[in-house]
Amino acid sequence: MTDPHLHTLLSLTAADALGAATEFKTPGAIRARYGDHITDYQPGSVFGFAPGEGTDDSQMTVATLIGSARGEGPEGVRAALREWLDAGPPDVGSLTRAALRYGTLDGGARAWTASGFESAGNGGLMRVSAVWIAGFTGGALAHESAVVTALTHADARCIHASVFLTAFLEALHGGAPYRDGAEVALAAMDGLDARTALLDAAIFGLGTREAHAAFRERDRAARAGVRARVRSGLDGRITSQSGFVLDTLEAAVARARADTWPGGVEPAVLGGDDSDTVACVVGAIVGARGLPVPEHLLPPLRLGHSWPGWERGWACTEHFPAVVAGARRA
Repeated sequence: MTDPHLHTLLSLTAADALGAATEFKTPGAIRARYGDHITDYQPGSVFGFAPGEGTDDSQMTVATLIGSARGEGPEGVRAALREWLDAGPPDVGSLTRAALRYGTLDGGARAWTASGFESAGNGGLMRVSAVWIAGFTGGALAHESAVVTALTHADARCIHASVFLTAFLEALHGGAPYRDGAEVALAAMDGLDARTALLDAAIFGLGTREAHAAFRERDRAARAGVRARVRSGLDGRITSQSGFVLDTLEAAVARARADTWPGGVEPAVLGGDDSDTVACVVGAIVGARGLPVPEHLLPPLRLGHSWPGWERGWACTEHFPAVVAGARRA
């Protein structure tokens, strides 16, 4: 049987690659070009990704795993993400770029401060599955998820959404029913003192006092926001597929309730807007549930492996086993 952590990485990457063609398009434009169903990789990515190629979502997930394998904690992850950025990938979120360019562990907090404490994108959520894939469990999983997310996205909504997601993956992999697993994950989110975790990891320090104060002020409301959107998603409601972290979380929870992998991923792909990211998060959830990825999607699946150069032909089925094994040994 395939390692469930490897299966989840392949699942989220395949979902991301399916969504690459429809990113930033409207549902109407998607159906006009591709029809009512998308069951295979398609051309048309606005960033030039080839059919079957993962986007920045799965690239950053793999970068996080490669950084984890170095055994240097958050600094190893930050360095790997910076190496990814320096290789010139075609799609990088503005907050991610700003945070990584600081070159310090508190770059995410500094970038959030520069945004006026209003930026709460989904760039941390889309890659945080790597923490569960790397083998963290329980309280360590929650702590690491918060820290890894804050390397680029220090908004409390981003932190708590990520802590929920990885705990959700753990619960679902452990056999919890979908709704019960979500409640277990919400309890894990509420059980983490995220502010202290970020202080201990040097995400907040002397140079980020404003960010620390803003986080403390908004912490409770952020938890409530995640809780509300998760429960809304459990009831099948979707606000949008925008790049806002709570929209992405809600949509992914709603989509991933499906009984089959295509049943969860295809609606996210057809939904357009930030479709690759929503599909990626859906792919992580259905992967942790053990739902099989359609076999025809795996052989052509590629990732632009950017260390040390941009090589856009890296076969995922060939290279992902070593990536997962390296992270889990660290």
